[in-house]
Amino acid sequence: MATSFVPMRLLPERLIEAAAVMGRAAVDDPLFVYVLPDAAQRAWGVPLMMQSVLRIGLAHGEVWTTPPPITGVASWISPDHPAVTQADRETAGFAEVRATWGPEAVARFYDIGADVGEAESLAPAEPHWYLHWLGTEPSAQGRGIGSTLVRQMTARADAEDVACQLLNFVSRNVPIYEHLGFRVILDTVLSRTGLRLWVMARQPPVSP
Repeated sequence: MATSFVPMRLLPERLIEAAAVMGRAAVDDPLFVYVLPDAAQRAWGVPLMMQSVLRIGLAHGEVWTTPPPITGVASWISPDHPAVTQADRETAGFAEVRATWGPEAVARFYDIGADVGEAESLAPAEPHWYLHWLGTEPSAQGRGIGSTLVRQMTARADAEDVACQLLNFVSRNVPIYEHLGFRVILDTVLSRTGLRLWVMARQPPVSP
């Protein structure tokens, strides 16, 4: 059954709660399975990374959630900030991630970053809202929470005549994003890691 709610901005004091939801949602994402192969390490390592992700979203974009208790989170990066940099990560607390994950996991994370950078250079470049991460509490999935959070921002992007873009490593998510108006602009297997990546974009409607 679909859940009806009005998205709200993430309050900084709820960042840890939101990161925990995103961590549980992304714990089996191929990206994190590659970086943190051990399931127990992923269970605490992914939420820690999501804290950094959300700090970046709050600093350089917008983060939207369900009303508390949080069951869904969408973190977006503004068109005014076209790339998430290492400096952004360091400011957002990546030093704690690096110290906790260990050098081998961090090296694998950087390999993915290098792969993604090369892949993105092949995709059309244009100003866009970037859906950095979307996560729904596993027990609440299938109720339209993620779709509501995405549509909240895509409607705004349409009004602003701005595109939206995302990176996806999960095959079953492709048709979900297509239903929300995104289209695959690049489908590739990354050279260093062997991960399959879909770069997806959503264009604003053409004015009559």
